[in-house]
Amino acid sequence: MSSRSDSAPTIQIVVKLYGTLPRRFQEYDPEKGMLLEFAQGARVADLRSRLNLTAQDSGVVALDGRVAATGDLLYDGAQVRIFQMAYGG
Repeated sequence: MSSRSDSAPTIQIVVKLYGTLPRRFQEYDPEKGMLLEFAQGARVADLRSRLNLTAQDSGVVALDGRVAATGDLLYDGAQVRIFQMAYGG
């Protein structure tokens, strides 16, 4: 029998989506965003993968108000905002 203390440490982050990205997730609440859990050591690339978003889908990812790179670490309690690329002319 395993207990929670035996499992890898996890973190929780809040993700808010902008543009048309929220339409992809039925349960998405635009006011609260989504609460997601990851293994400690997860990166922005892992978040994009979990949400099935390409770099083109998610033009800018902001981690607590700062533009984040794909390799940046996520951390417990982080507020992440994902902005869709805007096209047109």
